[in-house]
Amino acid sequence: MSTLRRWQLVQRMVQHFWRRRKQEYLTQFFQRQKWAARIPEFKEGNIVLIKEDNLPLAKWLYGKIIQLHPGKDNLTRVVSIRCKDTTIKRPTSKLCLLPVEA
Repeated sequence: MSTLRRWQLVQRMVQHFWRRRKQEYLTQFFQRQKWAARIPEFKEGNIVLIKEDNLPLAKWLYGKIIQLHPGKDNLTRVVSIRCKDTTIKRPTSKLCLLPVEA
């Protein structure tokens, strides 16, 4: 097998891994949000995976929730997250609550 073909095979395997991880593993942590349900309950200190539609799964960021921003109806739809060296605000629909607490 040539070096080029081997490299292409490895690249296909890596892409297949990330596709399966996204489809099978991460979907169990993303909760479908309905107006009647209040799950998941985000709390300060939770570790989350931040879903970015324009980035591949391998480049999604992890962060720690540092502040909740409840709306007029006391439902939290936006949170502040500390990632690496910056703080960002994201809607809860773009967050994957991981089963780990800091």
